[in-house]
Amino acid sequence: MSDELQVQTPTGLQVQGSPTFQQTGSGNTQIGYIGQQINHITMGGMPQIIRPANPNHEYYNLFVIDQEQMDSLVAIPRHQSLNAFTAEEVRKIYALPGLAAAEEIKRLPSLFVIRNRFGNHTTPDQCAGYGYIVDIRQKSDTIIVTASISHVIRQEKLNALESELQLLRAPENNELDSVHWAIKRVNLPQLIQEKKLIEIMDML
Repeated sequence: MSDELQVQTPTGLQVQGSPTFQQTGSGNTQIGYIGQQINHITMGGMPQIIRPANPNHEYYNLFVIDQEQMDSLVAIPRHQSLNAFTAEEVRKIYALPGLAAAEEIKRLPSLFVIRNRFGNHTTPDQCAGYGYIVDIRQKSDTIIVTASISHVIRQEKLNALESELQLLRAPENNELDSVHWAIKRVNLPQLIQEKKLIEIMDML
């Protein structure tokens, strides 16, 4: 088995429409479309879910972190951000100086993953988060991301989809065992639906 996975060449960004304002709601849920973001608020003490009004499903963000549990703040060393885990063609689009492409990056769906516990697999109870980036900034040599996580996915289901998620891999480990931030050219919401990775697939 090769030590690396060849990543497909992307075609570029598709920017959709202009900002709109629309507000709907029923029962305990209110969804307000404000500018380029959607604020999805479920009442009764549940966290606020934020997603872009015009998401770009052509690519997705992958954040792999090294901590005990997932929360809304993710920190990745700059030298481990958009490096060899991201195809060169994708880096040309998104890895611009000073996070110049931050607004476009925030349109991409994201996986927030805690490192695998055993190389290319982990324990059955370990979960990854699915959602979007609310804020992204660089502080010294660290990229700090504020995440809005709307769904959880069993991480072993992700480990079983190395090719589909374009994860680099070797015989004993894969990309989910390395702390980094990468961008892949995969329609993540479509893959989630096809593979039934989560039970409730609204607001992907």
